[in-house]
This record gives sequence, structure tokens and C-alpha cells, in this order.
Amino acid sequence: MQTTVRTSVSCAGTGLHCGEQVNMQLHPAPAGTGIIFRRIDLLTCNSLDAQAASLHQVSIKASPANVAGTQLGTSLVNDHGIEISTVEHLMAAFAGYGVDNVIVEVDNAELPIMDGSAEPFLKLIERAGLRQLNSPKFALRIKEKISVQDGDRWAYALPLDEDEVPGFNIDVLVDYIDPAIGKQRASMTVTPAEFQANVAPARTFCYLSDVEAMRARGLALGGSYDNAIVVNNGQIENEGGLRLSNEFASHKALDLLGDLYLLGMPLQGRVTAFKPGHDMNTRLARAILDNPDKVELVSVSNADAESVRAQA
Repeated sequence: MQTTVRTSVSCAGTGLHCGEQVNMQLHPAPAGTGIIFRRIDLLTCNSLDAQAASLHQVSIKASPANVAGTQLGTSLVNDHGIEISTVEHLMAAFAGYGVDNVIVEVDNAELPIMDGSAEPFLKLIERAGLRQLNSPKFALRIKEKISVQDGDRWAYALPLDEDEVPGFNIDVLVDYIDPAIGKQRASMTVTPAEFQANVAPARTFCYLSDVEAMRARGLALGGSYDNAIVVNNGQIENEGGLRLSNEFASHKALDLLGDLYLLGMPLQGRVTAFKPGHDMNTRLARAILDNPDKVELVSVSNADAESVRAQA
């Protein structure tokens, strides 16, 4: 069945790019709502009658069709030009824990970066709890290969073999010149336990040499060693080093999962990607949306759910 959060819950942190304080709340939502972001800092209603129209104006649905930008994060925009940025880590947490419907209220133009991973958002969802709704859950089953490519970078969505258990498998490969990263791989069947242990803790990362250039463009103003892995000439600058041996590839898998969850439901199939980024991830999500003949809507049966829990 579809799920939502059991109760409203809040957190606060710094915006990665704006460098400002951001307050965020998650609220329960009815079945069929999907993930909706609301920029409550832009509410303009001055009467109860105007409230509904104003809420609609500042609401942005999570959808590949609403992607506005993919520079150092995924940004969404609605028909009124209202934008919300850096949504991918929270979206990954929703995907990893199977949250179908939620209203996300935020008082800034981007979500808080927290520690640069999805782990704080998982803890937020756990604090809220999950509630099943009286409506069936659906998934998009990949029937035929769907692919996007940019030079030597690519991402494919592929059908599962007939004898495979219905589910979602991700296989991500990265290849960086810097020896601190090098070639890494993250491969998994997406289940709550797998996501919590091997994906959610993986933090975003950057090169120390790129920080000044980003800040000159008004980006990463809130970035610090507390919310990103900083790489400098083959060395990890952060005290304590890495959380995972393949943390760089795992974070790319985290971003991929979050960006694909813009589709509004889980996938049944296999996604493999080489050197993915938000541009590639969201292009693949849009390609899946734009190829309805290569996917089908399927009910997530109790048997499917039990098999996924068994794998977890």
C-alpha cells in the first residue's frame, strides 16, 4: 500500500549554495499526492479565501517535467516560476524508505544540506514514522532498454530477467583521475536495509581546487568539511576520512536514486550508469517518462513486498 509520514516533523540546517539558515517540515499527505515541495517563504495570502490559491502557487511537484537545473544539484520549478533546489538527497531518502506521499515545506530556495548525505533525512523520517494508506502502491516496470548518453558517460534502464525477483537494482561506476577517488563501483538491490547501510551515509564531495571558483559564481557558500568530502591532490582533507570504502560511487548511486524518484514511484528493473551526474540522471528519468511504450504500470503486490523485505 502507499505510505505517508505518520506525523509532521521538522529540521533545520544550512543551504549548501545560499549559505543561509533553512527550516524544513515534512507533513502527511493523502494517497495520490506524491512528493510536493512548498516554498512557504513566498506565501502572499492575506485572507483565508486566498490561502488555497497562494498555496497552489508556491507548490512544486516532484516530477522530471519540472526539472529546472542540474548544476551541483537538482532544481525544480513550477508553472509560476517558483523554484526549489538541492532536492536529491531528501528524494533519495523517500525512495530508500518507500515514502510515496508527503508535503515538504521549506522557507528558502533550497533544502538544507545537513551533513551532505541522506542519513539525517532518514532519521527525520524515522522520527515521523510511516503510515500505510488505503490505496495500492504502483511501480514502473522497465520492459525495454531506455538509454541516455553524453560522450563516454551513459545511463541505461533495463528490464529484469524473467526469473528475477521484482525489484530495483542499481549499478554505478565512476572513474576520476584523482587517486583519492579513482575507479569505484556501487551495486545494490534497493531495499530499506541496503539503502540505510550502504547508500544513505555517503556524502557529497568536491575538489578543494574548485571551491573558490564555485563561490565566485555564488555557489557552495554554505559548503564546509561538515557537509562534504573535500579532495585535494590525492588526499581526503576531512578528519576521520571516509565513511564507506566506496563512498564516492555510493553517493553517485544516492543521487541517481533520488533523481529517478522524481518519477513519483519506484522502478522495477535495473539501472546501470557510468560517470553519472544530475544532468544524466534527470535525462534518464525524463526518457522513462517519455517512452510509455517501454514501461508499464504494475501493482506492487504483497508477494513483491515480502520478497524485498526478505532480501533486506
